[in-house]
Amino acid sequence: MKKSIALLAAFVIASTHQTLWGDWAYSVSDNQATVTRYSGDGGEVVIPAVMNEIPVVKIGSFGKTTSVTSVTIGNSVTSIGDWAFAWCTSLLSVTLPILSVGDQIVSQPNPIQANPKKFVIRVSP
Repeated sequence: MKKSIALLAAFVIASTHQTLWGDWAYSVSDNQATVTRYSGDGGEVVIPAVMNEIPVVKIGSFGKTTSVTSVTIGNSVTSIGDWAFAWCTSLLSVTLPILSVGDQIVSQPNPIQANPKKFVIRVSP
């Protein structure tokens, strides 16, 4: 019984571990990746469909990346978590094929309120 509990605890810890891949940090659950941070130079960012041969299905957070101006999200992503782009204060556009979007994916003051005519969300086929 003790071995089973120890193995279960090790599995849970391993399944929520953060992994780095280039400019990205992500976690894996059920062989699906969730983006947990972007640390690149910013500008126009494309979220990869696969990281280390694991499909990216969710954006949990982009972290504090004030230089990101646009984000393109591929077909593998099916969900964006709450406040995912909260600290992306230069974000002007998001292109996405998303099925589910969380509450408040940008913070206040956010680009939509600061420049409501300039911020664009595009849904790609």
